[in-house]
Parts: sequence; C-alpha cells; structure tokens
Amino acid sequence: MAHISEFLKPNPERSEENAPSVFKQLLLFALGFLGLNVIALAVSTIVKAYLALQYPDPIAYANALQHISYAATINIVSYVILVVVMFIAAFDVINRLRKQFYRPSVIVKGIGYGMLILLATIALNAVYLAFGIELTDNANESSVTAIMKAYPFFSLIAFVIAGPIVEEITYRLGLFGLLNRANRYLAYVGTFLVFGLIHFDFTNPNIVNELLNLPFYIIAGLLFCYIYEKEGLTVSIYAHMTNNLVSFVFSFIGTDAIVRLM
Repeated sequence: MAHISEFLKPNPERSEENAPSVFKQLLLFALGFLGLNVIALAVSTIVKAYLALQYPDPIAYANALQHISYAATINIVSYVILVVVMFIAAFDVINRLRKQFYRPSVIVKGIGYGMLILLATIALNAVYLAFGIELTDNANESSVTAIMKAYPFFSLIAFVIAGPIVEEITYRLGLFGLLNRANRYLAYVGTFLVFGLIHFDFTNPNIVNELLNLPFYIIAGLLFCYIYEKEGLTVSIYAHMTNNLVSFVFSFIGTDAIVRLM
C-alpha cells in the first residue's frame, strides 16, 4: 500500500506539461483576477446606456437596474467574454492539451475528483450541523443561484462551463504555477486563500455568515490545487465543472447549504 506521502508528492510526469513562462503565468492570473471586473464594468456601462434609452423615466430606469435580467446580463456576458480572452491568452497550453480533453480517462478522473470535493463540502456542512450551525448561502452564492433559476441555459454556459475554465486557468495555471516557482507550500496557501477570498463579499452586512461560508471555498481551493498538481489542468477543469454542475442542479432542487458553486 502506498504511503500517504506518495500522494502528496508532485507528479513528475506532468511537471512540464503546461508550464508557461513567468510572464505568461502572471498575465493569466492578472487577466482572470482583474479581467472579470474590468469586463463587467464595460458591459455594465453599455447595458446602462441601453436601458437609459429604453427607460427615460428615472423610476422605470431604476427598476430596470434592480431586475434580475440586469445582473444576469452582466454576469453571463462577462464570463463568456472572459473565457474567450483566457482561451486566447492560454492558447499555447490549451493547444498542447487539446487531445486530453477528449480522453475518457481524463473525464472520469475529473468527475471523480469533483465528487470528492462535493463529499468534502458535505462533510464540512455535517460538522457545522453537529455544532448547531445552520448556514445560509453567502452573497456570491445567493446572487448566482437567483440568476441560474431565472436563466438556466445561459447560466449553464457561464457558471458550469466558462466559470471553471476561467478559474482553473487563472488560479491554477496562473497563480499556483507562478507561486510554485518560489515554493510549493506558498503556492498552495497563496492560491487557496485568494480563491477563497474572491468568493467573499466584504460589503455584506452579515459578515459572520460570509466567514462561515469561507472554509467551503478554501477547502475546495486546496483540493483544486492538489488535483492540478497531480493530474494536470484538464482534470482540474473537469473536476471544477462537475462541482458546479451538481451545484447547478441542486439549486433547482432546493437543497440548502450542502454544495457550493465554486
């Protein structure tokens, strides 16, 4: 039986599989980390200008901005644009890995790891319940869930397909790979902390609930780093998609505080 330390070692067979230059890793992280906000701001400006023409009355205009369609348009369009940008930026890596995306073994591994992350999420939720802590979705999850219920097809494209691709390229191929050049443990800690905090809403008045939800994202971020290091980018993307797909389905079932959209 293999010792646990064997499972924690980097996989030498894929160490050079998708190692872009320092500049490329920094670029990928910057594009993913800052790009979504920049693109969302640009899309929001265009949509607001369009709505101002459609609703000259200030009250009608304000109501249009409060409608779920406004938030959905910003989120969905921004993710679709960003995934195209990330594909272009990481084309050399994705082109080298393109055959792996079609391998049944890669897909099965991704699904398996995705289910592992879901089990970790359920286990953490069980610990909370054992201590009498009942969570509600944080601000990020609540907003995304509302959009998914209103526009399921476009949400499937944005949050189940585009989102995982963007985040794995940004935080594993980009940030983890960049920090790993300096120190492996720094790469793990830095990446899962950043990954957790991007899902944290510092403006939410219910800060306690945000803090209680944070470990779900930190644990997932840690596991995604492990999957990326051991199996590569393709498996980590499929694992991320699996997690988000289950969360997507559960959002319609109405199961509370079990799975999180990463």
